Amino acid sequence: MRHDLLADALSSMTNALKNGKKECLIKPTSKLVNKVIELFKREGYIENFQVVADNRGGSIKILFNGNMNQAMAIKPRFSAKKDEIEKFEKRYLPARELGCLIVSTPKGLVTHQELKEQGTGGKLIAYVY
Repeated sequence: MRHDLLADALSSMTNALKNGKKECLIKPTSKLVNKVIELFKREGYIENFQVVADNRGGSIKILFNGNMNQAMAIKPRFSAKKDEIEKFEKRYLPARELGCLIVSTPKGLVTHQELKEQGTGGKLIAYVY
């Protein structure tokens, strides 16, 4: 029985990257996993993805472009105020302008750069670099 679909999906992506594969199949999925994958595509970490809906939880086929090294879920989901986000950047990202944190806000999922521009806080979901 799976408890955290996002953590399973991101770890399977990281494992596929470490094994040198160009694509990955993630199943089952959820709305949160779909939104995180859309954000990865928007930020340029993956080339393309295709959502396949079936009656067994659905699946996502992801094509990598070589820009991603690691993607992991953040557990527990820390609350980050607008002035605390730099502390989490130092903790999870390898360098200052490398990678991004995925943060859940009332307006949806955003990266930590967008969070700084908005001047709000949220819950940390995942990181990628």
